[in-house]
Amino acid sequence: MNHRDVGTGLLLASLLLCRFWLPGVAAAAEEGCVSGKCHAALLKGQNVHPIAENCEGCHESIATPHPKKGQNTFKLTQEQPELCYTCHEKFGSKAEVHPPAKEGMCSTCHNPHAADEPKLLTQPLKDLCAICHADHVDFKVVHGPVSAGACTACHAAHESDAKTLLLKQGEELCAGCHLDVPEMVKKKNLHPALQGGCTSCHNPHGAAHPKMLAEAGAQLCFLCHGEIGEKITQAPVVHAAVKGEQGCAACHSPHAGDHEKLLLNPLKETCLSCHSTVITKNMTVLHGPNNDGKCTRCHDPHGSQNAKLLAKAFPTDPYVPYTETEFALCFSCHKRDLLQYPDTSFATNFRDGDKNLHYLHVNNKQKGRSCRLCHDMHGSSQPKLIAESVPFGKWNLPLRFVKTETGGGCSPGCHKTLYYDRQTPGKKPDVAKPASKRD
Repeated sequence: MNHRDVGTGLLLASLLLCRFWLPGVAAAAEEGCVSGKCHAALLKGQNVHPIAENCEGCHESIATPHPKKGQNTFKLTQEQPELCYTCHEKFGSKAEVHPPAKEGMCSTCHNPHAADEPKLLTQPLKDLCAICHADHVDFKVVHGPVSAGACTACHAAHESDAKTLLLKQGEELCAGCHLDVPEMVKKKNLHPALQGGCTSCHNPHGAAHPKMLAEAGAQLCFLCHGEIGEKITQAPVVHAAVKGEQGCAACHSPHAGDHEKLLLNPLKETCLSCHSTVITKNMTVLHGPNNDGKCTRCHDPHGSQNAKLLAKAFPTDPYVPYTETEFALCFSCHKRDLLQYPDTSFATNFRDGDKNLHYLHVNNKQKGRSCRLCHDMHGSSQPKLIAESVPFGKWNLPLRFVKTETGGGCSPGCHKTLYYDRQTPGKKPDVAKPASKRD
């Protein structure tokens, strides 16, 4: 037997001794780094880093034996993030880079070996993001993705060309879930606030107010519409809709619409959705503004110094000493002449000969009569908006008006039957009959 055979025999004998007399050492060699006696805990998790099956892909030996008490015998082949970039795409080419990624702190968010969370995250996504962004999750009203812990539904985890690491710019991102946005922006009138993006009015994570509004209801609108906010704050009469739960959105679309002032419906339809009894089916004659659907010619839709939200002064009592300023609302459209001349042939058709009956009824310095004692300001079944009856205390006072070609007459509850005629003063008509609306 030569020396080579002797050496080979000794080597085989040594290996057999290790196999049978030192089973722990042999088992460790076969099981590798993650044996039950070493680093088994590193691979406990539903998701295992593929490279973890080959420890030498990331770690290299720097001393023997391993393990060695009080000394590291392995180190990373490269430092973060270069080590990670050997397999993963390098970050930093886009405008916005997440600080942990920018600083190469991959293991701040990811476990390099194994984890129960997707993407080897060290914690559930919501909890992980909240470590740094705790102020983005605690709200009374929470955005759906935030509530579900789906931060990456809106944000890129590593880098993006959009601000705040958004996946897309502004409303383009919101439109991914809010499918009505593309159609909405095609409407005739767009809220100017949209130019600043959805976050001009909404907090994208959550808020203390419904719809994740940055401020409560109308208070949000007043940030831009300050003059209306000031009016409402100072006005003794405020439109109930403004003070309601919906605030401005009771009448206006906050985003876009096909009607003026971003109204949800045409103005008249909007008003009648609440004030349904103002105009009734039996009204064959409508006041001009109502006929044109322009309620705001007489009423301020937000707040007013006058009763009934009237845009200008108008007496609330049936009797009032006459002044022009007291009837400023009516004089917005009607000529003052009809109340300036006791006798006239042109200022009004409500005259007996030249005797001005408008002047007689209204222009009284002690006890002038309000227009509403004879007229319904919204509409009537009778010519000239003459009311069928008017409230007089607890009594509905009847007027019983009849119009003729040259005048007319009435038998109201306040005086005996009287007639007027522009051609023949005091003439009692033989037959009371309807006449054209222009008289």
